[in-house]
Amino acid sequence: MHIGFIGLGRMGWLMAANLAKAGVPLTVWNRSRSKSVALVEHYPEVHIAEDPAQIAQDCDLVFTMIADDEAARAVYFGQESGLIAPLNRRAKAWVEMSTISPALSLEIASLAASHNVIYVDAPVSGSLNAAEAGELVFMVGTSAGLSPEIHTSLALMGKSVCQMGEAGSGHAAKLLINSVIHSQNQIVGEILALAASCNIDRAALMTLLGDSAAGSPMIRFRTPLYLGENDEVTFALSLAKKDMQLAQDLADSRGHRFAQISTNLDQLKSAEAVGFGEKDMAAIAQFIAGSQLGNQ
Repeated sequence: MHIGFIGLGRMGWLMAANLAKAGVPLTVWNRSRSKSVALVEHYPEVHIAEDPAQIAQDCDLVFTMIADDEAARAVYFGQESGLIAPLNRRAKAWVEMSTISPALSLEIASLAASHNVIYVDAPVSGSLNAAEAGELVFMVGTSAGLSPEIHTSLALMGKSVCQMGEAGSGHAAKLLINSVIHSQNQIVGEILALAASCNIDRAALMTLLGDSAAGSPMIRFRTPLYLGENDEVTFALSLAKKDMQLAQDLADSRGHRFAQISTNLDQLKSAEAVGFGEKDMAAIAQFIAGSQLGNQ
């Protein structure tokens, strides 16, 4: 079983590294070749494909993790070099792990079926630390079930697989989970701004929050970022906005309007508009604090 992995962002790189570490025959491709080269420097047995089409030609099972719908369309649907392009394909199974719209997921599923390729959507939940430790959670949507090969590969990268339903339901579930995460991110920013006006020690508050019933792995992982103790970007605010836009679009497509989703999206749009887009999503706290100062 030769596996292909497309998309070596920080999360994808760590996931591919876990496959390589386990000795899985692996070929990778990324739009920025330097990330593929960096993986090969750590794991010399890994091969680098020239384009996504080569992945489809050389690999039995393909995993993909791309930034957004636009990038996914470019990588998958390119007429000459895209993942769908080769007629002499070897790949017979495709696991899509990006955070993309359920509508695009269904489009991919239909196209995969037309090429007799088994399609599984399996986006992930977890921090970079969880990715490195192989403790991610997969939200799976498939009409075909998981083959032993797919299940074994997922087990090398994660700790659990949650079956959500048919194709597209995994991507929908990811938007729902991320809506909760981004809502937590929003309220942490708000309570930190309120704490400052109440002369409450922010570090003590975050310790209390992490130990309380309201704490979560996301909050504990990002506490140094909320407190400004480092400026590492683990998940860009612009990607958080993208997630919430997809969640809003999903709600709109079903005739719903939810206050929390709309509020989070509006705040993230405002923060991105004034230059916070490339900062970690925890920078929403800086944005909110600045907004409150401006209102005084």
